[in-house]
Amino acid sequence: MDNILTVVITALGNDVGGISSAEGRKTVFVRGALPGETVRCRMSSEKKTRIEAELLEVIESSPHRITPFCEYFGKCGGCSLQHLSYSQQLIWKRNWIEKSFSRAGISFSTIEDVVPSPQTTGYRNKVSFDVVEGRPGLHRFKGNPFPVNECPLLNHRGRQEFRLLQKVNLGHCARVSVRASDRTGSAMLEFRGGSAPFSLAQDSSVITAWEVSGKWVTEPEGCEITEQVGGCTFPIRPGTFFQVNPGCADRLISTVVSFCGDDTNILDLYGGSGAFALPLAASGAKVVSVEINPDSSISGRKAAEMNGVDSTSFITGSARQFITDSTKSGKSWDTVIVDPPRAGLGIRISRLLRKINSRKIIYVSCNPFSLARDLRIITERDWTVQKVQPIDMFPQTDHIETVVLLERKENICP
Repeated sequence: MDNILTVVITALGNDVGGISSAEGRKTVFVRGALPGETVRCRMSSEKKTRIEAELLEVIESSPHRITPFCEYFGKCGGCSLQHLSYSQQLIWKRNWIEKSFSRAGISFSTIEDVVPSPQTTGYRNKVSFDVVEGRPGLHRFKGNPFPVNECPLLNHRGRQEFRLLQKVNLGHCARVSVRASDRTGSAMLEFRGGSAPFSLAQDSSVITAWEVSGKWVTEPEGCEITEQVGGCTFPIRPGTFFQVNPGCADRLISTVVSFCGDDTNILDLYGGSGAFALPLAASGAKVVSVEINPDSSISGRKAAEMNGVDSTSFITGSARQFITDSTKSGKSWDTVIVDPPRAGLGIRISRLLRKINSRKIIYVSCNPFSLARDLRIITERDWTVQKVQPIDMFPQTDHIETVVLLERKENICP
């Protein structure tokens, strides 16, 4: 087969770009191509069932193609959809969820339209950079990092912080994360893989943190930044997870709260710093939050105190062990919330979860494919999908957040 192909793009694939399917040949994946376009491309690899190709020329352009806003688009692997209009990004993200569910054999009545992000640029309160030649760098798609002068997804306060990094040589560390809140004005730089902390005297309002032998040291000592979501203020310790898009996190939290309804006895697994637990407790629920990261649990307890919430408790431990113990003890819950990492629950925890004594499960996921795998296992027995609400926490990327409400079959009215 000739290495140069002319193909018509028929679909958009998560993490693979434009897809060209035609009878009589293998499916062709062309990163950077959009549905409806005719493109010239060069084969970069051929596998048993597909061809991966490099985009050379757009012969016939999609009406939804737009000019990317970042100078590193096409080089950086982080934002693969900048060239697609935002309304179409939302349509395709919903399509990916529907396809992942259908392929997994999950029964569902409908998937709601994607809730858009209030901001499509400058929305992130955290961006991590690899250090390249003493400068902040971002990764190429399936390639090594390269130095950059900006990241347009970083929020306003974070861009101020990033400019400090451009004034110093970062050769003492391997990785640096910029964390900042436009809502509170607080900022932190987290350094990893280094042995010699240094002070950023240019801005005394910036907290610096270094990971030393698996533990974090801050300057000034013991300081944290704060973020506001869901009507609550949260302290964020270095190295811990927190929602990166505060504007969309508000919508995510309100969706989870609405799915809980009037339930008052709630278990929040993979609870982090309490982004779901505290707003639920503030609305009158009693919440037990389970989180394996001790620093996140500490932040959650502190957040509860800061917000005057006393009806939530934070337990440091694994979700798997807590589900096992809760099931054996016969403990019952009105609703169980799970918000696992991108890899999902996995087979073992999904099988355990379906045994838990609860009327409802709310599954929050940033990966429709691991979500579909886990839902297939959970719905094999006793559970059924009632609502599916996608929320675009990650504009310009091929990631999508999904909130799924499951109910026990015996609790569903005919």
